[in-house]
Amino acid sequence: MASMDFARKPPSMGAVIRGKAPVTSLSFHEDGQHLFIASAGDSKLRFVDCLKGAICADQPDGIKLEKDGVRLVEATHHNYSVLTAGEGKSSLGAPLPHTTPPAIQRYQINYLSVYDDKILRTFQGHTNEVCNLSMSPVDDLFLSSSRDRSVRMWNLQQGGCLAELKLPGSLEKAPHAAFDATGLVFGVTGAMAAGAGNLIQLYDARKYSGGPFAELKLDRSILHKTLRDKGISPTVSNDLSRAEWTSLRFNASGKQMLIETNRGLSLMLDGFDGNITQLFVSADKDVPATPATTITNPSVDDSTAMSACFTADDRFVLGGCADGTIRCWNATSGLLINKLEGHVGRVAKLGCNPKYSMFASSCTNTALWIW
Repeated sequence: MASMDFARKPPSMGAVIRGKAPVTSLSFHEDGQHLFIASAGDSKLRFVDCLKGAICADQPDGIKLEKDGVRLVEATHHNYSVLTAGEGKSSLGAPLPHTTPPAIQRYQINYLSVYDDKILRTFQGHTNEVCNLSMSPVDDLFLSSSRDRSVRMWNLQQGGCLAELKLPGSLEKAPHAAFDATGLVFGVTGAMAAGAGNLIQLYDARKYSGGPFAELKLDRSILHKTLRDKGISPTVSNDLSRAEWTSLRFNASGKQMLIETNRGLSLMLDGFDGNITQLFVSADKDVPATPATTITNPSVDDSTAMSACFTADDRFVLGGCADGTIRCWNATSGLLINKLEGHVGRVAKLGCNPKYSMFASSCTNTALWIW
């Protein structure tokens, strides 16, 4: 992988994949050669050849998943098979049958072959919308989290649920779960009652039945104080500190975690003690290349949720913003290195290629950025 230089030689859009509905999920295959794009609005799954910068010839129009819908997609270890989850059959706008399918069918997860558009296996158990999917990097295990307040572990090779992890009764809202880069550890987030903060539980993937081996808490008051200490106004700090967490990611080393929220804020946390190491705030005005935390006028409307991801080399954090820009921060210093332009709408999803110097960003269209 060539060096990712966002300052002296920033990337450019190498290809643009046109879409008709906002993208709701991106997932690169581990070999870096394929990218999967899901859009819930038109129930479409598209399959991109990253080396050619184009939709794969086998499925030039994408796959229409009209029956189950598709809001999430997660690549597996197989080149042509993915995990998908929709929004529940009864929410797709189509006429309902006389008998509405049970919730575990409406919110099932599908193991889909994109080569021939066949469902290889279904995974049923969740009774509300599936929030995220996370594939183990080392075997066929995967995690799913749902608004039914549960996290489940599955194996691609069998239909039944291996384990269900219930959130403590004191936690609220939907959890989020993710494996780290080794596949030996996974994390689960949950919101503490009455908006007091958030909790991260860390599990040994081989001994998950014994419960978490570590429990990290981030009190809202600490986040609020950190925002204030960085020069953000009291009103904005108060709003941002109440933002709902929407995803959890580990960097390649496993030493840092990245949290996305439903406001213009992402957090980088220490992977061992959960302390805040960096704040990345989306601004509604141009920002010079100074520490990201000096921004004092971020947008805090729910519609301006900032997508975020680590680059594959762990050196940078990318943030997709409501104004159509992508901000590039140094992960160690928090310096804002560059601001990339090109999207006409909110950059709702970001993903970095694990093998090549490339990343993808999506509004309705998806751009492949290369050096």
